[in-house]
Amino acid sequence: MPIFRDPIAASLRLAGHKTHCAANGQEALDAVRRYRPDLVLLDVAMPVMDGITCLRALRADPEVGKTPVILLTAVSDKKYVIEAGRLGIQDYLLKSNFSLKELLARISKYTGQSAKAPPTQPQAAATPSPSAPSHQPAEKIDKPSAAPVPAGSSSDPAIPRLLTREQCIARAEKALSAKTLSGAVAEVVAMAASPRTNASDLAPLIARDPMLSARVLQAANSAAYVSSRPVVNSIPDAVRQIGTAQVRNIAAALGVFDVMPPSERDGFNPIRCWQHSFAVAMLCERLANKDSADAGLAYLVGLCHDLGEILFHTHFGKECGRIVEAYAATGRPLDELERLMLGMTRGELVQTIIGALKLPDAIKEPIRAFHEGIVGPGASGALTRLLRAANYYANGLLLASNGRATVSPMGRAECRQAFGKEEPHRPDMTYFRSEVFYTAGVLARLSQAEAEELMKPPYERRPAAKLWVVREKSYSPFDPLVAALESLAEVRVSDSLSDTAAARECNGLVVIAPSDLAPEFGGPDIQLAVGKVRQPLKTLWLVGRVNGLTLSSSSALKPVRWPVRLDELDRFVGSCLAGAAGQKVAAAA
Repeated sequence: MPIFRDPIAASLRLAGHKTHCAANGQEALDAVRRYRPDLVLLDVAMPVMDGITCLRALRADPEVGKTPVILLTAVSDKKYVIEAGRLGIQDYLLKSNFSLKELLARISKYTGQSAKAPPTQPQAAATPSPSAPSHQPAEKIDKPSAAPVPAGSSSDPAIPRLLTREQCIARAEKALSAKTLSGAVAEVVAMAASPRTNASDLAPLIARDPMLSARVLQAANSAAYVSSRPVVNSIPDAVRQIGTAQVRNIAAALGVFDVMPPSERDGFNPIRCWQHSFAVAMLCERLANKDSADAGLAYLVGLCHDLGEILFHTHFGKECGRIVEAYAATGRPLDELERLMLGMTRGELVQTIIGALKLPDAIKEPIRAFHEGIVGPGASGALTRLLRAANYYANGLLLASNGRATVSPMGRAECRQAFGKEEPHRPDMTYFRSEVFYTAGVLARLSQAEAEELMKPPYERRPAAKLWVVREKSYSPFDPLVAALESLAEVRVSDSLSDTAAARECNGLVVIAPSDLAPEFGGPDIQLAVGKVRQPLKTLWLVGRVNGLTLSSSSALKPVRWPVRLDELDRFVGSCLAGAAGQKVAAAA
């Protein structure tokens, strides 16, 4: 995190060292290969790629495998220290008693370079830097840290101080001190998370709550769950006729929907968020790898994964509205405004809320890891991988909570870890969307106007936009990014830029590759392929890593890092149509 990384880097520079910074294990691995440092200071808990995975990849690379590594870890990470020792780290530092003096001593020991004595008073400090767009690398190289801006110190009247960090945390903890899912609903979710639950346990629990019973019976008798079966008159009948899993799903879904905020002042749409949560839950249940994840538990994890965001808007809705107003007035980054006005970012506060939720650990831990971007071992890690994949794919089907939601391609290895297979079955887009709309409408008891609004896609599909999508072979056909493009335009998929016949009549090209240096998928390869196509193509070059060495700064073709936002993809599709229209006008002239 920048709040920890930047002060350490600034202190090392003050002590006479040259530093390169990275925000996750993948960026760290790229930086080591590029800059060949004398030593790596490596954290364990990081998004995208954790420290142990990074260390394993580093040691497997013969060119940089012997680089000294000092691990930065917590006391609770002893198992990681043991694994890191097996992988040949030189030393480790505990976060609980970390000091600059000790760090400098260890660096001198393993590099043979003496450092200047650090100043008595720190001369550089840093607050977390504003989040860069999702396609930009977070790395900062050899630049002194910017002067800190105390939270709430802005003299701009459009950026008022609303709450301190301590006040935010206190409000969240107070609001969530009781069960978030009240009464029988919370108990149903907890009991349903246990593999030992059976129908005889679940039915009496639901029957204790008259309102919940009535709504479960109403849903169980709807066409979403019953076709030719007789009318369901009691909860035991519902359990027997539609099954424990369906009754559990209905009860849990109703409980989650009941905590959604009614207000949309800050742009938050509760109906869209409900739709997204339900779509992710259904995908988790259907795609769960039976060898590593229980389908029922996977459903509950998917259903509850956005509760932190939902409750943030419930308990901080007024502040959200003020932040959006400040954004409209100043144009400053949202996370910067959040820190100035609340003392902490929305992401940090959502993590606090997740920690305070009264959910079973089997549900809460995969959700926490998902939001932190960390995948651990065991059943929890399997559910986190499944949740991440289902969340991206739901976004790709345009069942996202907002246009800022992102999509990413999935590698075959990633699919194998999440689903147990490299090419899992892709749900029929039209049928699945209809199923989500109808079932969500039944469970949420939406009015006709609300149901019609729910069924409107956030972006219109434009068949006149025809895209040639070229995807590197290491990516699975189960591809949230391609699903998003198919939701927006006509798509023809190839695995090679040499297949220019597929580009016939297309007006846009999307290239998906692991990096801008991937063989046969680099900038010159793309430019050569576009040159062979008779009609001009608007081009979007999406990569997992940007090395920045392949094209000159004057080149119009720039690699863009995925994940990529849905609204960005929609703008690209629109630009393809605009470009095609311009060409027709030119041809007519």
